[in-house]
Amino acid sequence: MIDGFLCSEVNISNERAQEISGRKIGRYITLEMGKIWLKEYAEFTKAVDLVALKIKELADMSTADANRSSILIAGLGNNFITADSIGPKALSKVLITRHLKQQLGVLDNFGLIEMAGIAPGVLGQTGMETAEIVFSVAEKIKPSLVILIDALASRKISRLATTIQLSNTGIAPGSGVGNHRRAIDSALLGAPVIALGVPTVVDAATLSYDVLEEAYKQMGNEKDEKLTREILNTALEESGGNFFVTPKESDLIINEVSKVIGYAINRCFYNEISFEEMSRIVN
Repeated sequence: MIDGFLCSEVNISNERAQEISGRKIGRYITLEMGKIWLKEYAEFTKAVDLVALKIKELADMSTADANRSSILIAGLGNNFITADSIGPKALSKVLITRHLKQQLGVLDNFGLIEMAGIAPGVLGQTGMETAEIVFSVAEKIKPSLVILIDALASRKISRLATTIQLSNTGIAPGSGVGNHRRAIDSALLGAPVIALGVPTVVDAATLSYDVLEEAYKQMGNEKDEKLTREILNTALEESGGNFFVTPKESDLIINEVSKVIGYAINRCFYNEISFEEMSRIVN
């Protein structure tokens, strides 16, 4: 526990662990924030500082020149679909400064980092893979660190918008909803990559299973997990396909959680700026 929030980490350090877990070698951090959109301002600021701390850890901010790095923030997703808009919305809360250095050359005078941002949209909007767009921008501006922000699909109802997941292994846009796109990682971009994701949707089979699981507990009955999932998946396929569900107040939820991420990036690299100053600048 850190400041009242549960923090867990999985470290995949070798090929054997990678094979068993099905995950790439790297660090995976999960922060359980709870329903942050319902909490007091003090809890919000603690959540922001905790996410900032974990970003610093993954970015290895202990290096001597880390505070003078150039950073690219990519807010992935479709800004016109609420549940998929957390990336672009979080990006809108980040203090972007690269243009100030390009035009005025004033960053060093104010102790600011060169920060650039991009919201590349999705394949259906641009006709281009997200990975292609991010790669092209990274190739042009040569950032020393890339931060990706995206929405995820959850495997548990309880995790919907209540956790923030971080890793240094990159991200594959659309993979959570079965729409696998090219992975965006350090091998592609030639720079360290930190990915932040928030589960914003859950598939209908998982939703139904979780409800049935709770009903089984209430009745004191045991269940056959594999059989139950097979029955649910078959029923959904026969009714026209799979579905993804998001909470009815998702617009409020996405706005608040994206603010946590955007503010955390600011606090990580501009720690002398107060929350009040930040809200005036980026809101």
